[in-house]
Amino acid sequence: MVLKTLSDLNGVSGFEEDIRAYIKEQIASKVDEIKVDSIGNLYAFKRGKNCSKKVLWLAHMDEVGFMVRNIQKNGMIQFSAIGGVDPSILASKRVVILGKEKIEGVIGYKPIHLQRNDFDQPVTKEKLYIDIGANSPEEVKGKIELGDPIAFRTDCEVTDTFIRGKAIDDRVGCALLIKLIEDIEPPDFDTWYVFATQEEVGLRGSKVAAYRIQPDLAMILEGTTASDLPCLDRKRYTTRVNEGPVIVVTHQGLVIQQNVIQFLESTAKSKNIPYQIKERIAGGTDAISFAKQAFGAYVGIIALPTRYIHSPISFISKKDYENSQHLVKAIHQELPVFFKDYDLRRQS
Repeated sequence: MVLKTLSDLNGVSGFEEDIRAYIKEQIASKVDEIKVDSIGNLYAFKRGKNCSKKVLWLAHMDEVGFMVRNIQKNGMIQFSAIGGVDPSILASKRVVILGKEKIEGVIGYKPIHLQRNDFDQPVTKEKLYIDIGANSPEEVKGKIELGDPIAFRTDCEVTDTFIRGKAIDDRVGCALLIKLIEDIEPPDFDTWYVFATQEEVGLRGSKVAAYRIQPDLAMILEGTTASDLPCLDRKRYTTRVNEGPVIVVTHQGLVIQQNVIQFLESTAKSKNIPYQIKERIAGGTDAISFAKQAFGAYVGIIALPTRYIHSPISFISKKDYENSQHLVKAIHQELPVFFKDYDLRRQS
């Protein structure tokens, strides 16, 4: 399964080369042109039946993780976070340091027997360390260097109903994009499929892609927070697992154009594909980069509800994943309708 392979591979922000190599291998024979830019974005291009519009689909390759900050005298590794990670979930989690050699370790924290006065104190990254079994810096010399990336060490599991693994945000978007490239031949309009870098540290790859392509319409594929959890009141829900793919109306820094929302909802309804609207504004996506590019663009976001996002193991519904495939393909096929009936520039 493509999503399982993508989840198992490592690609902390700024170190996406293994993800990019795998995706390139999967799609190179199915597109008209493929290239990589200076920040590491992967661009796949399919020539359309009509070149009057430029369409772009994007998912980001990177995942949250860590970086080696210091090697202590006792051989323990101090680390810094890359992207948003809650320190309180890290103790006892397995990680892999991606230096000249791949070295596995465990994130350590003071054992409960020694926490007599610390129970009410928050867990911070400064109190955590990575134990690789070394006793001194000399033991890892030439294997681990300051600045080496660190990823969660999690094996993806696929069942009949759920998929569990690391980096579902946004390897699920990458998997949907690979499937879309396989299914659509040829597209109605000139189309770029972009696998972007460094979303988790400031949408950096998508900003480059936005100015490079300057599309008329950009569709972003993402994982988003599912909050149907016992610890949250119903009024605080954002999305729910098993309720279908998510159409995002607004998030931090962006309100999606109403004509785009109407088109996405109409497409889902006409194809009898279940969907849900994201209920809260929390989070942000690469869509911001395209809405704010030099000439602006229509933007849309299709996201997959994901429990335990930005953690060592995320959780999605297989049914949601399959319905997302159907919806993404339907949207791609209906794009002539968007530019005919929903394009405000055409109507003015």
